[in-house]
Amino acid sequence: MTPTTTGKQDLGTILVFGAHPDDLEIGMAGTIAKLSRMGYNIKLVIAVLPSFTQYDKKEERKSEAIMSSKVMGVEVPDFLDLTPDEMIHNRKLIGIIDRYISEYKPIAVFTQWIGDSHQDHQILTKSVISGARDTSDLYMYETTIPGGITEHSFRSQLFIDISDYLDIKTASLHCFQSQETRCGPLWVDAIIGRAAYRGYQMNCKFAECFEVIRTSKW
Repeated sequence: MTPTTTGKQDLGTILVFGAHPDDLEIGMAGTIAKLSRMGYNIKLVIAVLPSFTQYDKKEERKSEAIMSSKVMGVEVPDFLDLTPDEMIHNRKLIGIIDRYISEYKPIAVFTQWIGDSHQDHQILTKSVISGARDTSDLYMYETTIPGGITEHSFRSQLFIDISDYLDIKTASLHCFQSQETRCGPLWVDAIIGRAAYRGYQMNCKFAECFEVIRTSKW
């Protein structure tokens, strides 16, 4: 049975940034669902709608992300719809992030791991770090499935138990039929396998973990 938000108060807004549709779900769909049901207002922001290959049709990727947000129980994402040429770590992109920070005044911000092999992931996170420079709690999630191995190592510092939300994470991933086709039949299994591994590390069934940039707890 999925926990509900009945009787929960508004605990504040959490901003979650992703370069592309499915990045958020790969990294932290369980955490998004959990925090939403705890009473946090979760605001999703997606930078680029890919249209690079036969598997990346812009409107299809957008529809998949909207469907997934409903599965996770949060509002439809904001789509910045930036072109690949606009994914540059500059004042324009940082300014966009700045406006989200100013408008929503988040109590925490999540973005992608800066050590990822995808240049869009790296650029987005550099810009989020700059834009969220005055935000006390800033975290990076894992999104390297599929992805190239780099010379960097993800530092798993914050673990969140998502055992009660694994079905939601799995269902959200299955919304991305285009990526299941592109990445192959083991794609979802690999992501869930990592959640099991992270759970084993913290003595629960399933978990998602994050690298901490800043935290102000206690």
